[in-house]
Amino acid sequence: MARNAVFFFGAFLLAALAGFWPTYFTRIREIPSWHAHAHGVLMLGWCLLLIVQGWLIRDRRGPVHRQLGKVSFLLFPLIVFSGFQVEHAALLREGGKYNLETLFFAYLVLALLGVFILAYVLAMAHRRTPALHMRYMICTPLTMFDPVFARIFGVQFGVPFGSAQILTFAMIDGILLWLCYLDRNTPHRVFHKMLAVFLVVQIPTFFVYETSWWPRVVEAFVKLPLS
Repeated sequence: MARNAVFFFGAFLLAALAGFWPTYFTRIREIPSWHAHAHGVLMLGWCLLLIVQGWLIRDRRGPVHRQLGKVSFLLFPLIVFSGFQVEHAALLREGGKYNLETLFFAYLVLALLGVFILAYVLAMAHRRTPALHMRYMICTPLTMFDPVFARIFGVQFGVPFGSAQILTFAMIDGILLWLCYLDRNTPHRVFHKMLAVFLVVQIPTFFVYETSWWPRVVEAFVKLPLS
């Protein structure tokens, strides 16, 4: 699994470029927010880091892999802060008038950021156990599938919003189920646990935004000095 992870990371980067091509790369000069550009650069850096790290493992260059991995200690907090900041800035532009779509995406973005944080922290906690470390790191790009493939399905193929959301969740869960199957003869249960985490996050996506308390959570988030 470790030797083939580089192909998964590479395929995801290509999908990300395809997903954001019509909505970001072709309109890059029209987007004035430096928050969005900074976030894009950081996410690209994360994808490239994963690819290089995967290649180093495939090439059995463990010492270089461990040294380069220290870059993630800088990238990770910047990505997390940038992710919160981009969503914070988007909510600020709404001027306190949050429609259901805004509330929906606020939950989705913040929840997926939480899963990203969890996967990375667990990967670092198990960095001396390569089999576990690698599996948790594989889960970090899965938290980015939604913004990538929702754009591909919705913008490029015209799939209705609700259906596109279900498709992206199904892709994530399907990949995790496949990884669980590949791990069936090992003692590792990382993907089983992360599948449970994703499901716990995904299910509320379809009803939390309609609750009476979620707008208050969003309002409290907006009051934070993030942007």
